[in-house]
Amino acid sequence: MKKQTASILVIMLLFLFDNRIIGNSLKEIVISDSDHDFNNDSIAGEKSYRIIKINPIQIFFSEIPVSFEVFLQEKISLQIQMGFIFPFNKESYMRKFIEEMGQNGEAKSGGIFSYRTSPYNNYGLSFKLEFRKYGKYFYYGPQYMYKNCFYNNTTFSISEGGTSREQTESKFSNIFGVGYILGRQSYAGNFVFDWYGGVGLRLRSMSVTVSKIEYTSSIIYPNKKDTFNSVYPFINIGLRIGIKM
Repeated sequence: MKKQTASILVIMLLFLFDNRIIGNSLKEIVISDSDHDFNNDSIAGEKSYRIIKINPIQIFFSEIPVSFEVFLQEKISLQIQMGFIFPFNKESYMRKFIEEMGQNGEAKSGGIFSYRTSPYNNYGLSFKLEFRKYGKYFYYGPQYMYKNCFYNNTTFSISEGGTSREQTESKFSNIFGVGYILGRQSYAGNFVFDWYGGVGLRLRSMSVTVSKIEYTSSIIYPNKKDTFNSVYPFINIGLRIGIKM
């Protein structure tokens, strides 16, 4: 009986001793590989798994976006961005620049400088989703976006066909986009600097209801609604500044 008990104790001690060695070896291997791979990344040596960011440049394009990035793995992250779209004052330079590119310095409803496609006279919300893969120097990945923007009962001075008029209308737009983003993310203490550039395509579905047209000697109330669809390329370049959480 004593021999059996002694044998069991010896086997248990050998198992514990052997398991301790294996455990330490695996731990060393995992830590060594993880640190080595991560130091080659564009976010070298950093293991922050949640970052909140703002874009100080986008405010000049009448939007305030806030981004939240979470690391799903050491080199893979998901970033979600939500933005509030607001109109500039009618007297602001950026808005006047778009709305006075028509004939006689008045607005135009079509073309590149159309007030209807201007970013400066809308209210709305925007959403953006990025799947990021971090490499040695840069991150890259697909980008998806959606934007809903509108103005309601807004009056524009329009010149077309040699005649001028004051046109009051409402516009509602749904914009979907898909693109590809390339960027570099760096750290300074708890601060994060995210430089990026993206290209892609957007699909805009826009409905416009004209409620009032005022000429020099007459007023018309057409209550006419038209829908416009368009596909166009986009390029965005910018900087997000954030803090690690």
